[in-house]
Amino acid sequence: MKAWLLCYTFTAILCIANAGRQHRNLEAVSDTGGLSRESFPKGFVFGTSAYHVEGMTGQGGRGPCVWDVYVKQPGYIANNDTADVAVDQYPRYKEDIDLLAKFNFNAYRFSISWSRIFPDGVAYYNRLINYMVKKGITPYGNLNHYDLPLALQEKYGGYLSRQIVENYAEFCFKTFGERVKNWFTSNVFGRRLSDRAN
Repeated sequence: MKAWLLCYTFTAILCIANAGRQHRNLEAVSDTGGLSRESFPKGFVFGTSAYHVEGMTGQGGRGPCVWDVYVKQPGYIANNDTADVAVDQYPRYKEDIDLLAKFNFNAYRFSISWSRIFPDGVAYYNRLINYMVKKGITPYGNLNHYDLPLALQEKYGGYLSRQIVENYAEFCFKTFGERVKNWFTSNVFGRRLSDRAN
């Protein structure tokens, strides 16, 4: 099985769980269908991106990111879908981490949304990380999943400025580093930004 397909398995699990929540079918959420940690290679770390799962794009202190602008242009994304709700992990993170624990997963790679962390998102990520640790799940922090804050794109030209990257990474390491020992600097290495948009 291709590595990229495995990386999105947990996102699919969250989508199924979210569908069960919406239809109030809690049995669908709790049925693992035989899926467990043992179904995957030893050392495999599950993960997803903030943009794919968090939802609440205009709430909880989150400002707009470059993807928010992109997806709202008619015809760019199938069905004109946005991440406004996504899998709704932001308010339901405990349920999602409980699913990880139920499936006997011992690690989770999550993305930190730059747009959520400044100015008010630190509390959310502290809650998420603390709950993972409480459930025995090792947090793997991902610093970049292409959801650069729109303000940084406009002010500095986005990724053309080293200043935005260094300040953000240093902030995350200092803020979450006592609990997050494993870090990814970027998601989907080797892929050009233009490939992501097409």
